[in-house]
Amino acid sequence: MIAGYVKIALRSLAKNRLYAFINIGGLALGLIIFLFTSMLVAYEKEHDRMFSKRARIFTVGSVFSPASTENIHEFPNVRLAYGPFFDSEIEAAEHVSRSMVRKHLLTIGKESRYQGIRFVDTGFTRIFDFRYLHGKESALDDPGGIILTASAAGRLFGGTDVLGRKISLDHKQEMRVAAVIEDVAPNSHFNSSLIPDLGLAVIAPLAARAGLDGFKMEGEWNTLEPSDMTYVLLPENLDGAWLQDRVDAVYSLHAPKEDLGYISALKVRPLSEANTMVWDAMGFPVLGTLRLLGVLVLIIACANYTNLAAAQSFGRTREIGLRKTFGSTPSQLLTQFLVESLTLVAFSMIIAVACIELMIPAYNGWTGKVVTFDYVGMVPWLSATTAMVGLLACAYPAYLISRVSPIDSLRNVPLTGRKGSAFRGMMIAAQFSLSIFMLAMVLIIYFQNGKVREFSDAFLNPSTVVLEGVEIPVIREKHETLRREWKSLKGVAEVSFSSDVPFYERVIQSHTVMPVKSDKTRGLKVSMISVDPYFMGLYGMKLLTGRNFDRKSEEGAFKGGSEPIPVLVNVTAAESLGFGPGQAAIGRTFHQGPDTREREAREYAIIGLMEDRYFFGLSAKMKPLVLSIRPEEHFYASIRLTGKDIDKTLREIDGVWERVVRNFPIQRSFLDVYFNCLFRILQAINFAFAAFAGLALSLALIGLFGLAAFMAQRRTREIAIRKVMGASVNQITRLLIWQFFKPVIWSLYVAVPSAYLASGIYLDFFSERIDFVIPVILSACVLAILFAWAIVSVHAVKESRAKPVRSLRYE
Repeated sequence: MIAGYVKIALRSLAKNRLYAFINIGGLALGLIIFLFTSMLVAYEKEHDRMFSKRARIFTVGSVFSPASTENIHEFPNVRLAYGPFFDSEIEAAEHVSRSMVRKHLLTIGKESRYQGIRFVDTGFTRIFDFRYLHGKESALDDPGGIILTASAAGRLFGGTDVLGRKISLDHKQEMRVAAVIEDVAPNSHFNSSLIPDLGLAVIAPLAARAGLDGFKMEGEWNTLEPSDMTYVLLPENLDGAWLQDRVDAVYSLHAPKEDLGYISALKVRPLSEANTMVWDAMGFPVLGTLRLLGVLVLIIACANYTNLAAAQSFGRTREIGLRKTFGSTPSQLLTQFLVESLTLVAFSMIIAVACIELMIPAYNGWTGKVVTFDYVGMVPWLSATTAMVGLLACAYPAYLISRVSPIDSLRNVPLTGRKGSAFRGMMIAAQFSLSIFMLAMVLIIYFQNGKVREFSDAFLNPSTVVLEGVEIPVIREKHETLRREWKSLKGVAEVSFSSDVPFYERVIQSHTVMPVKSDKTRGLKVSMISVDPYFMGLYGMKLLTGRNFDRKSEEGAFKGGSEPIPVLVNVTAAESLGFGPGQAAIGRTFHQGPDTREREAREYAIIGLMEDRYFFGLSAKMKPLVLSIRPEEHFYASIRLTGKDIDKTLREIDGVWERVVRNFPIQRSFLDVYFNCLFRILQAINFAFAAFAGLALSLALIGLFGLAAFMAQRRTREIAIRKVMGASVNQITRLLIWQFFKPVIWSLYVAVPSAYLASGIYLDFFSERIDFVIPVILSACVLAILFAWAIVSVHAVKESRAKPVRSLRYE
C-alpha cells in the first residue's frame, strides 16, 4: 500500500512540475540553511574534545561591576595574582595553571621572527594531555625548556626532531627545545580566538617570562588581557558548583579593596564554554541567533510548502470525492497525503545534503575550521528532521481535505469555502512576518554600523601607521631618534609614542582617582593613557581650553618630585570629578593611591581640557580619560602619513627602523587593523542577517508566486464571468492583488513590534545609536510589500487580460 502511495506521489509531482519544482526547491533551501547552521552551532559548542580530561577542566573569569564603565559584563580571565591563591587554597584541585600569550622575538642562528608565545605554569601540561612526538609532559619543569608544536618546529627548524636546539628570546634569554607535540586541531579554544596570533604554537614556562620583562611569578593585580586564561583541573568527584564556592572564598579574602567596585565577582565556566564565552561577554547571542535564524528560514520554507500543498490538495477535491465514493477511509486518505509529503521532503533532504557536502570544503577553506558531515551520527537526526518537516508541513491540509464528505468534495467546497482562504492567508502572513522582521534587522544593523564608522572616521581619515613592540628597553632609548628620522620623511606628517592607540586598549585596566585625597567614597574609575606632546595633534583630538604638554618640563614628572603631575582630561572626567566642563577645571588637582597599581600616592594637576571622543570605539561607553606623559609605558608608535606615495613612504619608514634599531624586525600595520578587530564582527553579523533575510524573503516571494499562479488558474472561469458582466481589467487586477495583499498587511502587526524589540538588543551594545529605528523598520515593510505587489501583479494582469471566451472553456 505504501508503495502505491509513493507512486501516486511521484505521478503528482510529474503532473505539476512547476509546483513540484517550487516546493522541492524551497524546502531544500530551507533545509540547507537549517542543517548547516545547526552544524555550525554544534561545531562551536563541541570544541576541545581531543582532551580526555575536558569534563574536569574549568576556567575562571571576571564579572565587571556596573560602575566599571566597561562595555562588556564579564571577561574570560582574572587578575594573574589570583592563580597562586587558587593553587594553595583550593587543595582538592589537581592542578591550577595560568596561561598568557605575549609576542616576542625568536632568534635561531641569524634568523629572527616575532612569534606569540604561550607562557604557562608547569601544571599546564598535566591539565591538557597533548600528544608528544618528542619529549614528555615534564618538559616545562625546566625554566629554560620550551615546547613547540609540529608545525612551529617545521617553520623554525625544518623538522620535528629538534630536542635540545636553542632559541633566543628578545636577544636576552636562551631557551632549548624540550618537547615537540602534535598540532592541536583547529576545533580547540586555543586556535579559535578572534584575536590574531593567539594560536597554540610555542609554549614556555612562566619563569622564562620573568627574565624577559620583569614579570613576577606571584602574578599581577594591574592587568587583565584577553589572551590570559586561568585553568583548574578537578578530580572526578567534584564539579563546577563546588569550585565556584571555593573561588568565591578566594575572591572575598584576597580581592583588593579598590578593585571591588570594578570586578564584582569571579565566575567559573567549564572548558566546553571556553570557545563561546567571548560572545556571552560581549552580549551578542551569536550562536543562539544563528540557530534561531536557521529555524526561522525552515519555518518559512515549511509555510511556503504547506500553503502550496493546501492549495493543490483543495484542487484535488473531486479526486478525493471519487476515492471516498469507492470506499477509501479518512485514515487512508490522510496516509496518502502524508506519504506524498514525506516523499517530496525526502527529495528535498537529498538535495540539501548534497549541497552541504559541496559547501563544507569551501567554508572550511575560507574560515580555517574543520566542520565535518558525520553520517553515522547525523543519519538519525536527518531522518527525524525529514519526518518532522514532512508531517508538520502537510498535517493540516491533509487532515482538512480528508475529513470532507464526498458530496462536499464533489462540490469543491474546500476550494471555494472560507477555510481554505483563511488558511492560505495565515500561512502567507507567517512567511512575510518573519521575512520583514529579518529585513528590518538587516537595515538597522547596516545603518548602525554606518554610525560606528562615522564616529570612528575622526581617527581613521588620515592614513595612520601603528608600530608595536617599541617598549623594549633598547628600542625605547631610541624613541627620539626614530621620531626625528621619521618626521624628516616627506610622506610623514606627524609621529607620536603612546601606551594605547584608538580602538585598542592594550590591557583592560582602570585607575581609581578621587578629587579629595584619601576620600575613597568619591573614587572615580578612569582610563589613563601615557602619551607624548604630539599625540593630540596626530589623532586630531581637540583641546577645548588650557594647554598641551611641554615635553621638556613635564616628561620627568612621574620620576619623582613633590609637584603635581600635569595631565589632560576629557569633559566626562572633569564633570565626574566635580570640576565642571569648562575653564574652571584648569588647575584643579585630584589624587590616586596608594594601591596595588601605585606604590605611592600621586597628585595630578589638570593643565588642559579636551573634547569627549570615543577613543576605544563606539562599542565602549564614554569613559573618563586622563592623558599623562610616562615614556616607560609607551608600547606603540603612531605615524600619520600625508597620503602621497604611501608605498614609498612605508619603505622609507622601514629603512629608518632597520638603520636605527637593527636587531629587531619592524612590526607595523595600519590603524584600520585595530578598528576592524571589532568592526569585522559587526560586518559579519550584518552579512549573516542579510543572507538569511534574502533567503527568507526569496522563499516567501517564490511561495507567493506559485500560490498566485495556482489560484489565478483556479479562478479562470470566475474572472471570465466578471468580465462578461462588465468588470474592467483594473477592477479584476485589484481584486486578485487584494486577495494576497491582505495577509501581507496582517504580517506587519507581528513584524514591526518584533523588529523594534529585537533591534534594541543589538543597539544597546553601542554608546551612540541611530535615532530613526521606526522609519527603518517601516522602510523594510514598504520594500517587502512592493516585492509582494510586483509578484502578484504578474499573474493578476495576465489573467485579467485573458479573453472571456477562452476562459469560459476552463474545466
